[in-house]
Amino acid sequence: MNAEAYRRDWGSKTTIVIIVSSIAAVLAVYGLLLGLAVRPPSLGWLGFGIVSVVVLSLGGLAPLVFERTRVSAQRPAYAVDGNRRLLVIADASCSETALVEQIFVRQRGAITVHLVVPVRVSQLHFLTDDEAEERAEAEQRMQTSVGLLQKLGVSTTGSVGTDKPLESMTDALGFFPATQVMLATPPTQESYWLERGLLAKARALTDAPVEQVIVPSAPLRGLAASGHGRTGGAHY
Repeated sequence: MNAEAYRRDWGSKTTIVIIVSSIAAVLAVYGLLLGLAVRPPSLGWLGFGIVSVVVLSLGGLAPLVFERTRVSAQRPAYAVDGNRRLLVIADASCSETALVEQIFVRQRGAITVHLVVPVRVSQLHFLTDDEAEERAEAEQRMQTSVGLLQKLGVSTTGSVGTDKPLESMTDALGFFPATQVMLATPPTQESYWLERGLLAKARALTDAPVEQVIVPSAPLRGLAASGHGRTGGAHY
């Protein structure tokens, strides 16, 4: 994990700790006052305990949901020539061979292709803490696809994105002057939870034409294959 990703990860965890600690302190004070002033029966304390657990859980999960849906758009890079450049944002579950076929068809006329594979994580990513496996999966998919494209004579570079597909796109547009963007996603029933409504959101973030292409999935490897790196019940 690079330094920026580490800082972002550590900052999110620190935020969660602060929020949960603050809520816990307020609940503790409220519980103390409740015990001294009202002296509720056992059933009342049980209800208070359940409410406290729910409030603490929501307080801890809220920053994760917000962080994973936020997009920090950067100022895009613009080419000084008239050459076509294709930026591809591909889900880590896409089959490398099928992805390469789709890119090869659409890159004709482009002088270079840049492939970004965002890290694919679950909604409870920080609780499972599998970021090393998730990043390794994306890295392997990216390197394999770039290698196949280069063997076909396509000038291709690649990188691993963040765990937010749209942020990965805007980050890449900050240094790669794309004239066209291709979003490669698996079939709808297997789509990533952060990819719902992806095409419309992506088109709102760039002036370059954006196309979404459905690419068959390939089995995920490592921990991702066992379900930790997938979205589990979070698919749409």
